[in-house]
Amino acid sequence: MKTKSLFILNAVLSAAAAVAVNTVLHPCSGEMAMKCNHTTQVGTVLLAVLAILSIAALFVKNAAANKALAALSVIGSAAAFFLPALGHCGGALMHCNTHTMPAFRIVGALLFIFALIALIAGFLRKPQASAA
Repeated sequence: MKTKSLFILNAVLSAAAAVAVNTVLHPCSGEMAMKCNHTTQVGTVLLAVLAILSIAALFVKNAAANKALAALSVIGSAAAFFLPALGHCGGALMHCNTHTMPAFRIVGALLFIFALIALIAGFLRKPQASAA
């Protein structure tokens, strides 16, 4: 599998998750902003940054820069996985605990796996000889 397709997959997955956690998988809503709302806001920004990194990696031709973008994606995906540690509601059956925070965990794990595969593939790829 080419790394380009992994970066496309990461961009689509990040963008779709950012939309999902703000619409269908939204956090608890109430009179005042709760911890889960703040966590979701941070998570949305993080997922948007991950989508931008993946899109940037599609257009970068330099192998070292591509590896750096893949490494940043690995770090960002790990952060998305551990994002629920920032705060969520206390009730186990609240919408943020049953929908929003598991979405961050699942998407973070998937993004981490795909970004790690892209990073490893970047290091295993043989450098192409330049035509002189």
